[in-house]
Amino acid sequence: MIIPHNKSDPAFGSLSRAIKSLIDGLAPSHVYPATIELYRQGSQADEVYFISRGLLKLVRTEREGHELIIDLRPRGWLLGTAAVITKQQHPVTAITLSESVVQRIPAAVFNNLLETNTKFSLHVHQMQSYEAIDHITHMARISCLPAQERLADLLWELAHALELPTSSSEILLRLPLKHWELAQLIAVTPEYLSRLLKKMQRDGIVRQKKGFMIIQDVEKLWHASA
Repeated sequence: MIIPHNKSDPAFGSLSRAIKSLIDGLAPSHVYPATIELYRQGSQADEVYFISRGLLKLVRTEREGHELIIDLRPRGWLLGTAAVITKQQHPVTAITLSESVVQRIPAAVFNNLLETNTKFSLHVHQMQSYEAIDHITHMARISCLPAQERLADLLWELAHALELPTSSSEILLRLPLKHWELAQLIAVTPEYLSRLLKKMQRDGIVRQKKGFMIIQDVEKLWHASA
């Protein structure tokens, strides 16, 4: 799924800060480098995770070994709430894509807050509602938007999630995802993604250099992802 647009949503930002204020002191912060698994699909849900900084991907693996990126999650989101609330195993694996700061809330502490703190319970409900809306929006965008717009949207949101200065004339984006993962997130084949990138290079929007995606024309990319 393309990263939700909630980073630029003031209401979502306020919601995230409210949740953080309630868990500070109850959930210690941990710093993780990229490629670290916070939890694995099928494992017992013993904690809920609040992303204070960084970017994570949620991956689902089926029995045949096929991997599907279910979602990307930037800072401000809670992970693992549904599995803890329903006392089920994690349905996905959560992996850091960049250096991340994560607050880990033990399941017992999380459930106690839900039962005794009405504000916290409301905030969790609101965040789960944001997640439901994001799923609906994503399906609509995949069905209705041209592939180049979906790619532009993904690059723009990755730049935001990695907290790069998007007001400069160029954005130097070290892609945290493999080529096939980018293709999967915008629902195209890797071959078609290559053609899209070549077109965007000819149009002067991006260029690639040694693992970096250099966004040359921020205004063009912004209009394409609006």
